[in-house]
Amino acid sequence: MGMLSRFRRRRAPYRAASEEERISRYVYLLGTLPASVIESAHASAFADVPPQRRREMFEQLRPFLAESERDAAAEDPTVIARLVRRAEEHRARRTQNEGTDAATRSAADPARAAVGVDDADPRDRVDVQSMLTNVGIMAIVANQFLLSTSVTAYYTMGAGSLMLGSEPAWVGETYDPGFTGFDGGGSGGFDGGGGAFDGGGFDAGGFGGGGFDGGGGFGG
Repeated sequence: MGMLSRFRRRRAPYRAASEEERISRYVYLLGTLPASVIESAHASAFADVPPQRRREMFEQLRPFLAESERDAAAEDPTVIARLVRRAEEHRARRTQNEGTDAATRSAADPARAAVGVDDADPRDRVDVQSMLTNVGIMAIVANQFLLSTSVTAYYTMGAGSLMLGSEPAWVGETYDPGFTGFDGGGSGGFDGGGGAFDGGGFDAGGFGGGGFDGGGGFGG
């Protein structure tokens, strides 16, 4: 009985999850879902963020604006979601290449290598996780992201529906109540693994690379 219970799905209704659990589930999905689904879900989530907070985000993400977007509305959640994707793709590329880059910087300028940030590129100073936390909207974004139609569609009609058996139990329970699979990651959702840089999710490590308290990046 004890052995079987380890593999039995935990019955913990999604809406009963704590704020911390919702954020950790959001983090998990950011390392698992395709970047296009993440961007769409973020656009929906950002629409529920107060306009003033969206303007703050836009200003911090300005380094990722394309020349043709210089007149974009600062409060447009779709634009902000697109900028977030670019910011995390940039961060993921830097993380992926940081070993080589660090060695190059160290040989050229040891003092600068110790800092680890290229001051010549303002994009390097943008950290989306810190931005959401500092602006005070992490919990709102996490909750609305989890409830978005984009994520729901991915797991009920899209490619995600074919992989529910390998996901943490809460994923199947949240998006497909009829699913009866094994618990691969517990209620927090950190043990189920992440996607690859090009295959799904941001930088295979999720938003913050393993938790909303850590650093990390997205991917393509």
